[in-house]
Amino acid sequence: MTQLKFVFGDPEICSGCMICANVCSMYYFKVISPTRSRVRVMRIEPALDFPLFCRNCKDAPCIDACPERALSRTSKGIVIVNNSKCNGTGMCVKACPYNAIHINPDTGKAIKCIQCGQCVDRCPADALFLTTDEDLANREDEGRMMELYEKHKEELYSKEEGF
Repeated sequence: MTQLKFVFGDPEICSGCMICANVCSMYYFKVISPTRSRVRVMRIEPALDFPLFCRNCKDAPCIDACPERALSRTSKGIVIVNNSKCNGTGMCVKACPYNAIHINPDTGKAIKCIQCGQCVDRCPADALFLTTDEDLANREDEGRMMELYEKHKEELYSKEEGF
């Protein structure tokens, strides 16, 4: 399989402006609403904003967790939700290690980032980028961004909603 791409954000550059969440909800649901976005931005004090996206895990526990088999992987490796199969049990939400799947409040079905790039293109701070694990490691030799995500993983991935 090819390298799995995902959107990633630098918390030291992200300003927490929420343009990524607003662009996403507008692009997919024609409304500006963070609860309808496929991305979440979590603020960790003092003033670090972490954009959270699906990382298309190699083992993708969300796929196995779904009792309806509504999640699958495309030929490019992107994990997607089949809305006609999803019944909103939320098992995929619980299984996601990155707090990157949510239940849409309108449809009651799972939503997640599908790496369309709309948010990346419109981020005014250039804090977001499409990457692979290998590219991310090459991008930051010292591992600064990953250290920040690791340091705050309890707060970031606790399944608490924080917009």
